[in-house]
Amino acid sequence: MAHDEEPLLANPGSQEMTAHVHDYDRFTRMMKYGAFVCLVVGLIVLLILK
Repeated sequence: MAHDEEPLLANPGSQEMTAHVHDYDRFTRMMKYGAFVCLVVGLIVLLILK
């Protein structure tokens, strides 16, 4: 995981940094699900056009 490579993610110092780390986690999760949804939609479109 990212916190293994970056110690700041494992132990954020200030409250502001904690909020940033939490937002980063939500952002990466959203990007992962967004990429998966795009893949599924692309495959469906390919099946329809074929």
